Amino acid sequence: MKITVLKLNLLRYSALVFLMCSFINAYGNIRLPGYLSDGLILQRDKINTLTGWADAGEEVTVILNGKSYKTMTGKNGRWEILLPPQKAGGPFNMVFKGNNEIKVSNILFGDVWICAGQSNMVLSMERVKEVYPQDISNANYSNIRTFNVQSATSLDGPEDNLSSGKWIEANRQDVLAFSAVA
Repeated sequence: MKITVLKLNLLRYSALVFLMCSFINAYGNIRLPGYLSDGLILQRDKINTLTGWADAGEEVTVILNGKSYKTMTGKNGRWEILLPPQKAGGPFNMVFKGNNEIKVSNILFGDVWICAGQSNMVLSMERVKEVYPQDISNANYSNIRTFNVQSATSLDGPEDNLSSGKWIEANRQDVLAFSAVA
């Protein structure tokens, strides 16, 4: 009986130590908002503001095309870097460095359109595939991408981050998830 109690206590303490180490390790790492991910499109010929989170006072470096841009996080752990205007093109990689390193791949600079509305914007190509079968079967446009922000309600005010979403390309498989109106 005492051996069983000892094993249970060791398991409890091991789990507690694991959780504490995980929290400490995750807290100090750079984190990026959901849209700042693989497949990202940023507006060409304009200053782009990149933001994220890390430890307060942590130096954050962004590397793009061999150039480095540095900043320090504020007391609240937020950081912001103003990326100078870039010509249309890509794909590029961007590396974010601090206590950890995050690489964002397949980035394009081009024209970004924000399409918003109500039920008209959530009408997907899937729902109109009988009307546009050739457009769907011919879809092969890797430079056209969408980031679908899921509908969500927040009664606490504006959110700092998106709860879900990812960049997808206009190809045969993924174009069905695109907004038909957009």
